[in-house]
Amino acid sequence: MSTKIDQLCEQLRLKLHGIDRRLEALKANNVATSEKSRHLVESQIDSVQQRIFERRHAVEAANANVAAWIEKRRDFSDQVPRWKTSGSLSRLGTRAEEAEGYAIAAFELAVAAADEATQAALEALLARDDAEVAGLRQDSAEDSASKEARAR
Repeated sequence: MSTKIDQLCEQLRLKLHGIDRRLEALKANNVATSEKSRHLVESQIDSVQQRIFERRHAVEAANANVAAWIEKRRDFSDQVPRWKTSGSLSRLGTRAEEAEGYAIAAFELAVAAADEATQAALEALLARDDAEVAGLRQDSAEDSASKEARAR
């Protein structure tokens, strides 16, 4: 595997580990128990959205690269046995470079997908908090009404 692909694998692994750690910490701390925590999550969402926006051109290029590779892979699959037997190193080298470009593009898309997943998880966390807070308010209102009815 090329050095570039090794680096991308490591970057993706670190990114996924970091995302997992941050989400677990947020869940463990019952994030939405305070307004300050809510602002922290909203700030993280803003940060992720900014990263997604900044990487949009790279993602578009990666999508194009993946589509191009899919077309080329069909052509290559028919010709590779001939190239191997004839010792066509330049063609095999070109194929290897194109395959590495495809791998790099796939990793770029995986990083983008990780950012999208992070945003979705953070938004879900806030949505769940909204539902729980509303439920607590409703329970509190029902308890108050029940106490008033008993007092009469």
